[in-house]
Amino acid sequence: MSDEEVSKHEFGPGVIPELATRLYKVPIAAIREAVSNALDAMVPFEEKRVEIRTNVRPGGDITIEDWGTGIEDYKVFKIISSGKKLVGGEESSRIKVSENIIGEKGMGKLSFLNLSEINTVEFHSNHENVGMRVTMTMENFSAKYMNSNAALPHHGLKVTIKQAKKSDTPESKRLVDYLGRVFAIRIARGAQIYVNGERVQKPENFDSHQYNLFKLDNGRSVYGNLKSVSKPKTNNIDFCVKQLFVESKGFDYEVEGWINCDDLELDTSRAGLYEGGGAYLELMNKLLKHLDENYDKKSDERDKSVKSPKQLAKIFVDVIKSIRDLYPEMSNPLMSGKSLVGDSNVPGGPSDKCNEQAGIVDKSNIEDRIIGKPIGTGNGHKHGNGESTVRKLLGDGKILSPEGKNLVIGNTISEPTVVVLKSEGKPVVFYTPPNRLVINQGRASSDILLSASPRDPNLKSRVLPLLVRAGINAFPGSSELTKEEWDQTYDAVLDSVWMND
Repeated sequence: MSDEEVSKHEFGPGVIPELATRLYKVPIAAIREAVSNALDAMVPFEEKRVEIRTNVRPGGDITIEDWGTGIEDYKVFKIISSGKKLVGGEESSRIKVSENIIGEKGMGKLSFLNLSEINTVEFHSNHENVGMRVTMTMENFSAKYMNSNAALPHHGLKVTIKQAKKSDTPESKRLVDYLGRVFAIRIARGAQIYVNGERVQKPENFDSHQYNLFKLDNGRSVYGNLKSVSKPKTNNIDFCVKQLFVESKGFDYEVEGWINCDDLELDTSRAGLYEGGGAYLELMNKLLKHLDENYDKKSDERDKSVKSPKQLAKIFVDVIKSIRDLYPEMSNPLMSGKSLVGDSNVPGGPSDKCNEQAGIVDKSNIEDRIIGKPIGTGNGHKHGNGESTVRKLLGDGKILSPEGKNLVIGNTISEPTVVVLKSEGKPVVFYTPPNRLVINQGRASSDILLSASPRDPNLKSRVLPLLVRAGINAFPGSSELTKEEWDQTYDAVLDSVWMND
């Protein structure tokens, strides 16, 4: 008889107020969420119309009204963070991506509470023959059923934020401009959004025409509209998910425009991309490849080149060989369960996610087994709270390893291509694929690599420490090293390459 007790998570009364007040960084984002919910509700209908009315006097209400489905299932509606969204029989979640439905977490409506002085929001719903008025507070939901036309004189939903905080109510023009940029693609596709009677338009120079750029490994297309420009702005590419603008990023190429990738995950506030997922890493690698093949570097960056790329590539190969020879176990992908390497019994296909939650690696070498989940790309995965979606086959078994860290170590190691980019990351990083040693021009210390001359007799001593760091971090096993183990590995590899002439 087991004495183990298993309990579901329990949440105290402070969770809802914390989410309501901290979910979004700025109040205007809560209205964006309301518009997103409204557009989701109109998926089954041809007309996509949302009307927003901000309060015109202190203590007035904010209303967001749509002509959608209304509340389809009250039991589902009142669940906070259900993990999926159902609209007219169509589902959207992290597992099942729908390009039509924006939402998937089920948390956004909590942010409406923070816009209300009295923390009260009403939902007036007309769903076919069922009408209801739902009141949401920090403490609970309450519902009153009534004639559908009495609740709302047309099918759809009206959200009323009671006694809106004047300080958090955005000025009308600012709201029009903000929604125009966020929903530009949707507006170009026919969505109608009104703010106090004024119709929201997409930005004047926004080109909504799209074409396929490249495909992800799962076959899903990444599309967008990119154009060559001689003097691009600093953040020159807009990133969209499900046809909604999320954020802009800067690339050192003569290009401007937007791209859309529905596989990307957003942070909790939906104001930025979650950069820890495998889809993000894959997208960035393929986007950089696409830009490199189709666009020129920015003119002010063209002269910034590596003086000794061949020498750097050769030294880096020596680093990789030394790590392989000194610590061969570091190149082994971690298994998803208790099984011999190459003999995994994990069910599912090669593209399926791993459902096991154990994240600590057991290096006790019992029966030569590696026990634990792959290290993955998210922060804290090794502690069990993340998932790797990268699966590779080895015979009939399945080996998992994180994106960008699956070094294939053999007798022959190809010299990487050395490139210069600008980012906020480490001074030098190795990516495979596409077998590139990327020097980060955004870091001052990268000048050590950029300015190293092939004729400099001290070249090796200057660049070796940075290349050893990049080499160790490129191996799957590096994430499982303690600080002491990492330092010992660094010292051993540094000595090995230094002595290898």
